Amino acid sequence: MAKKKDQEVKQQPVEAVAETQPKKKSASKNKAASTSEEEPKESSTKTEKKADGKQLSAAEAPKKEEQQGEKQHREPQMVTVNGGKVTHAHAYQSNKNPEDWFFTAKIDGKELHPQKMTPEDVAAYSKKERTVEQLMQTYYPTKLMKQIPVEEYKASNTLSDGRVIDKMNVYKEANEQSQNFGKWMLYAQVGEQKMSTTLPNHDLNAYFDRVTTPSQLVEKNFGQRLHLASHYEQFKLPEGAEIKDIRVSKDADNKWRISADMGERGITAKKELSFDDGYALFHTKTATRQQLAAKYLTPEINEKMGVKQETSLGLKL
Repeated sequence: MAKKKDQEVKQQPVEAVAETQPKKKSASKNKAASTSEEEPKESSTKTEKKADGKQLSAAEAPKKEEQQGEKQHREPQMVTVNGGKVTHAHAYQSNKNPEDWFFTAKIDGKELHPQKMTPEDVAAYSKKERTVEQLMQTYYPTKLMKQIPVEEYKASNTLSDGRVIDKMNVYKEANEQSQNFGKWMLYAQVGEQKMSTTLPNHDLNAYFDRVTTPSQLVEKNFGQRLHLASHYEQFKLPEGAEIKDIRVSKDADNKWRISADMGERGITAKKELSFDDGYALFHTKTATRQQLAAKYLTPEINEKMGVKQETSLGLKL
């Protein structure tokens, strides 16, 4: 004989402000607990009780489920440039560390990995000073970027200097002996040169969301090792820096170093050049002394000029 349920619990979607609460234990091991993940199986012979005590036949049950589904339907909070519908965008507080808040959302029903929020965004969110689009732009920027057509993506395998990328792939390091075990890696082969490096989160997301091309990924992550002029173009000396001379010399230890003469402000300390930067300066001629001075000496140049360091290594932002 089928046992009757003591109580029927209806669950409604909630904009969570805290992590999932632990489930209450049932009073009896034999008592069936209804959850959002496990729904009771339907039987053609079973009936459901209505609120007024009347029985709901199995034939009428699907209609009730359809009505509930309509009530739970959510209009998108925003639509991305690719047509993705953003729903369930919200912030919630960590149970483990109450000081931490996370932002998450769903796109076309697929939940995104929660991202830790900055204290500034948490404060603005609590005051309703941040829109969903602003938070999505901050924590899921690649989700809002225009996807590159598949054919265009496949065809983009030529570097800015004309060389062709023979092979490129993204993989997770499986070698337990490697210092990069468990990390996402980018591998590329250009001619006889084979390279691999860890992939920053932004580039990893851009790769999976297909908003970047193979040539862009390779130039960005291997530009120095490939001695590309495009890599060195990002380095600019601080505005107003009075540089009389930039010296590149080989010291007694047979290593090349760079320094800058700033006249009355003095001469900067010497900084050792990497092999690739030295090769780009002397052999491929794709790097200039000014660019290398900006790359290695910007912090000290700013210090001598009395300027607070706000940008990283002369990077043009």
